Amino acid sequence: MTLHNGTLRIGTLGAARISDKALYTPAHDNDRARVTAIAARSRSRAEEHAREWNIGTVHETYADLLADPDIDAVYNPLPITLHHTYTIAALEAGKHVLSEKPFAANAALARSIVDAAERTGLVCMEAFHWRYHPMAARIREIIDSGLLGEIRSVEAVFDVYIRPEDDVRQSYELGGGALMDLGCYPVQWARWVMPGYEPRVLEASMVQGRPDVDVDTVIKAEYPNGVPATLSTKMTEGTDFRAELRVTGSDHSLLAVNPLAPHEGNRVVVEGAGIDEVVHGQTTYHHQLDAFIDAIGNGAPIPTGGRDAIANMEFIDAAYLAAGLPVRTT
Repeated sequence: MTLHNGTLRIGTLGAARISDKALYTPAHDNDRARVTAIAARSRSRAEEHAREWNIGTVHETYADLLADPDIDAVYNPLPITLHHTYTIAALEAGKHVLSEKPFAANAALARSIVDAAERTGLVCMEAFHWRYHPMAARIREIIDSGLLGEIRSVEAVFDVYIRPEDDVRQSYELGGGALMDLGCYPVQWARWVMPGYEPRVLEASMVQGRPDVDVDTVIKAEYPNGVPATLSTKMTEGTDFRAELRVTGSDHSLLAVNPLAPHEGNRVVVEGAGIDEVVHGQTTYHHQLDAFIDAIGNGAPIPTGGRDAIANMEFIDAAYLAAGLPVRTT
């Protein structure tokens, strides 16, 4: 499938809050994309989104949207435990998919999504938007240059308060938990630092809010070459926003402040090397949509999806088991 007259026609599943910044605004600003349809459990919410963003078609059901011949791709921001079902359904309906992270409730389900994407030959991207911002490329450039020397340790953290009444993130049945919703970013940052060296979980400690829902998590991990990594995430009341990646080397150390959403302010610092800079760009979501369109229209490679998505979920599954909590299921 190619673009329709140079434009990617996108249908969105659900009326999630994140859709405004993750899809609607970037699509509005992009001549190569248009959100043409929406379906949600609440028709009134779907109609509200349609009015605000000039979405032409409101479908009664998700199945109706997936059957729409005037849609090329689907955005899936549904609760995590629904990612697997509707991402595969979209692929089997001939639609490319941009799926919110994490890809699925567990690694086995992520693997089945990847199998479906390979079977259909369609693009299936996991929406780790940070990877598409120029800040990620700058961090990669510094690490690959050898400026840091031998990497000695990695630390990654993402903390932000999530209200207890936010049932999606605070519900085990819907795939909630700090590690699933927030910690998947530090997991990917740590996995990304040293390509080809997948870290393994050594131990994990998790404070539970609701039963089996972690709200404060610390993971100790190790790369195959013996380099240690510490990953942490929490969403408890009173938690200030913090998103950082620190890579300590034998010669210098790199600190990346807000690799999550660098368009909202960022710093890349290499201590002792005279590097302290801000990396400019559009929002991470604008860059992500461009990459999604390029993958569909030009066959450009995507770094978030496929084996990367499976490996991220394998790490997350291992962390839950190490902490004595169950792996998420559908």
